[in-house]
Amino acid sequence: MRRIDYIILHHSATDYQLNDRDKTGEEIAKIICRRARARWIREYPDYRCDYHFLIGHTGHIFQGQPLDRPSWHATNYIVNLHSIGVCFLGNFEKIIMPVAQFNAGVKLIKNLMKRFDVPLSGILRHKDITSDITHRTNSTLCPGKNFPYLQMLEALGDGEPFLDIGKDYPYIKELTYLKAKGIIKGDSSGCFNPDYYITREETALIAYRLAKLITENG
Repeated sequence: MRRIDYIILHHSATDYQLNDRDKTGEEIAKIICRRARARWIREYPDYRCDYHFLIGHTGHIFQGQPLDRPSWHATNYIVNLHSIGVCFLGNFEKIIMPVAQFNAGVKLIKNLMKRFDVPLSGILRHKDITSDITHRTNSTLCPGKNFPYLQMLEALGDGEPFLDIGKDYPYIKELTYLKAKGIIKGDSSGCFNPDYYITREETALIAYRLAKLITENG
């Protein structure tokens, strides 16, 4: 089995069903996989789909590419080799994700995280990946402006204090303690941003909260 470092989230940017008879989205999922297979079959005769899983609006999950094989879903060769592509059927530039689809996605991703030991920080959107074509992030809108990414990270979290770091972060115990005490709070999106420089304002706020805590506790 290949090494898995990331689970990449996508939307299909299509309707979530082919027609009124396609109750679960299975037919449109099959079309998406057939088109991907047709595109790659000459180079990879066993290729099945650009995504390993596709999730319909009713919560049904459809298998695409086998997990032991990479798929070309993230526009980055190395990321493709070490990731699982999960596609939520629908166009989340235009619609809101149904609860059943959200819950099915969370359950699937939790199981994959546990199986392959993927940290919360390894759950990324397609738009977060540096493209081999443009050499930058945000080269796509996928998975759409209405995709509930932060809510999904929160649901996937296992006691982590911030949405952009996981249990593998070296100072996770210290950050959990400091957040519980109100010393650090993160940004408005619930992220810690460990790679950013701390500002004078942030330093002053931390010092103030720490001094206040010490004073209140004698």
